[in-house]
Parts: sequence; C-alpha cells; structure tokens
Amino acid sequence: MKQKTIDDIALEAGVSKATVSRVLSHPELVSEKTSLKVLTVMEKYSYIPNHLAQGLAGTATKTIGVVIDELSNFFFIEIAEGIDFVLDSQEYSMLISSSRWVEQRETRLVSSLISSRVDGVLLAPVSAHPKAVELLQRANIPFVLINCIPEDKNISFVSSDNHEGGRIAAQFINTHPREQTIIITGFSHQSIEHRLEGFHDTIDPQVSLKHYSQIKTQEEGYALVPHLISEDSIQRIPTTLFVTNDNVAIGIINRLVELKIPIPDQVSILGYDNIRIASSCRVPLTTISQSSVEMGRVATKMLLHLIKNKEKPEVLTHLIKPELICRESSD
Repeated sequence: MKQKTIDDIALEAGVSKATVSRVLSHPELVSEKTSLKVLTVMEKYSYIPNHLAQGLAGTATKTIGVVIDELSNFFFIEIAEGIDFVLDSQEYSMLISSSRWVEQRETRLVSSLISSRVDGVLLAPVSAHPKAVELLQRANIPFVLINCIPEDKNISFVSSDNHEGGRIAAQFINTHPREQTIIITGFSHQSIEHRLEGFHDTIDPQVSLKHYSQIKTQEEGYALVPHLISEDSIQRIPTTLFVTNDNVAIGIINRLVELKIPIPDQVSILGYDNIRIASSCRVPLTTISQSSVEMGRVATKMLLHLIKNKEKPEVLTHLIKPELICRESSD
C-alpha cells in the first residue's frame, strides 16, 4: 500500500493540514475530539511524517521521552525515579507524560515525542501490541518497553515476572489458609493477566475464591470495604484479600482501621508492588516486590546502550524476579 501523506490524513479526518501538524507537534493546542479524529486515521495507516523520520538522524538532543500509565500511581512514580537517577548521571533530561491507560492518548504522546526529536523513548504501554511501537519503529527511534512483555520478540523490554509473582501470592495463601480469599484487581493489563495466571495455576483448589475487578485507586479501595462487609461478611468470616495494587490495598487498610476490623486477625491483606509507603501505612503491608526503581534504572541503561549503538540494532530483555515482603498486614 502506498505511503499516506499528511494531505491524505487531513482529507480523511476532515481537518486542515495545519491541524494534523499541530496534533503531532503541539497536541495541547488541539481539542480532544479533533485529536482523536486525526489519530484514528493516523493509526489506520501507521502514519508518521517523512520529514520527522528523516530528521531523526541529526544532532542528539540528550533528551529521553517517557510515557507511563499513571502519574498518580506510586509504582510508576518510583519507576520514573529510577529513570531519572540514571539519566542525571549521564547528563540527559526526560520528557515525561501519562497515557492514563488510554491507548489513543498513548499514541498521540509518542507522536509528540517523535516530533520533539527525542533520542529514545521509554514506554510503559497500555497493551502488549501498542500502535505507538509501530510509530517508533518507522521513525527509527530506539525504545524500550517497561512493565510489559511484548508479543514481538524483536522488541527490547524490562518487566517483572508477573506469572511468578502470582505463584508466590498463591503459595503464601496456601500456607496461610483462611475461610475465604478475595482477589481485587484494577486496570485490565497484561501484568495483571499474568499474575492471575500464576495465581490460579498454583492456588489450592479447596480455597474459596471471589474476584472484584476494576478497583483502581486508593479511594476506590477505601470505598469497597462496606461492600465487602455487606456482601462477603469479612467482619465475621476470616478472610484473605489479595490486592494486585498496593495503592488499593492501602485504601482498604485505612477503612478497616477506621471501622476497627482487626488486621490481620480478622482480615489478612497481601498487596503487590512494594511501593515505598507500603512499609509505613497504618498497618504495614505484606506485599510482593517487583523492584520498581530498579525497573526504571535497568530500562534506562538499556535504552542508552541502544542509542549509543543505534547503527548496530540489538534486542535487550530483562525479567525481574519478584519477592515476597512480609509485614504486619498478614499472619
């Protein structure tokens, strides 16, 4: 298929050529509705401007683009801390933004980074096969995926072994049985899918399980507790909660403490991530560490290596082994 031009994109999107250019270079000046319309057409044809792809071979900018899923999530904040630690030592700077778990926004942000001629990109993608990767490949920009194992074996990545993390969680519950176990997950993502696969492959078939999904924030965890009381009687039935996000687990702990429901005597809580505040919340949280700061450091070192050796492309991968951290929220 013949490569589409900016005129073709503008025509099909029903906007001006100048608007398409602004979506790429200054997306903050374009309405969400118009940006979405343009990006949909661009994604359809995996479009990236020729002049950008050609210009990327020029002078290095000493700038790295970073796109994460959430700026308010301590897990991603700590990844960014690891990134910054390495970049600062190499006198690089970063442009960081959040996809907010929206793939089209992710694509737009990556397009903007390409327009800014960053030397490389660190991307924590919404899915395992993001459209943004096609743009980066066509622009010939070095990149590394974070917190995701890509389906394409030719893509560099750093991720925790989430299947192993799920197995560790299940083994912990198998050796500390309660009358009921409730799994609480947040955003739909490959990392959660792999945790659940490892969990279900390992959990004792005799364990009584229930699953709540789309509980995404500390506030939503806090608000879930009355439902767990009314529907699952956690105030009288000895319960284990396996929460696949420490932020949510901390929200649950805060509400349980306020309601004077004993932790861990009545409700045992196992989190995931080992964010820094997990050790100092109202009841220090037992959790599974995936070394978020280290994930950021390793990914950045890999990316800088790929940038330095751009003329000799290679694939770098690193899988971080998760670790159980026992604290007072569990037996």
